Amino acid sequence: MIPFFSIITVTKNTEEKIDKTIQSVLSQSYKNFEYIIVDGHSKDGTLNKIKKYKNSKIKIFSRRDKNFYEGLNFGIKKSKGRYISILNSGDLYFSHSILKKMNAYILKYKNYGLYFSNLFFTDKGKIKRIWIYKNFLHNLNDAFKIAHPTIFFSQQVAHKFKYNMKYSISSDLDLILKLIKKKITYKHLNFFSVIMETGGMSSFRGNFFKKLNEDLKIHKSYFKYYLLNFIFQKFSKIKTISIFNKKNF
Repeated sequence: MIPFFSIITVTKNTEEKIDKTIQSVLSQSYKNFEYIIVDGHSKDGTLNKIKKYKNSKIKIFSRRDKNFYEGLNFGIKKSKGRYISILNSGDLYFSHSILKKMNAYILKYKNYGLYFSNLFFTDKGKIKRIWIYKNFLHNLNDAFKIAHPTIFFSQQVAHKFKYNMKYSISSDLDLILKLIKKKITYKHLNFFSVIMETGGMSSFRGNFFKKLNEDLKIHKSYFKYYLLNFIFQKFSKIKTISIFNKKNF
């Protein structure tokens, strides 16, 4: 049977957090999915931890990749699901019913190229920030409102459009801009689906200038006044990704 969802996790040297991500996927109440884990030749105990899960839904690949996005492209190529979700090592689905909810929404709002929702950011297990955008312009500026970790791509879109491996940190932004430019349809679903751990590869201090450089190159590829757009989007993102406040939630 063809799975409705393919969940992909690309990991390398994340033995301290891979368990919670795998358990989050396997605990989903909706069971028509496959789980593809691509390990980039980890040097710690990550691969051994993954192999301890004796579950027929898990497909394990261990290979040397040029970067994270090459691993994603490989995982997508191996996927068979009608819709594809990428869940990074250390990230979690917000509840056990996220795949069930996504399935219901996809069947309700049919034929979109990608679906996305809202995002929590956590630090040491505590929710610190939230990402919610509700107003969309249906142009390239929407790319900065779409939380990549929450996206479910249709199989047709995911298999046709690849992550550009010349960007080692910001290729997700490039892909979303490319999809919007190509008129791929997208649908925002107003609920929280993913809890993202802060401190990813783009957050490391050593990668700050590398990400800045990649972001600028990507902006230049899609916008005439790219520098102004870059500054505007950075300020908009800071303003919109709000501090989590239980009183206002």
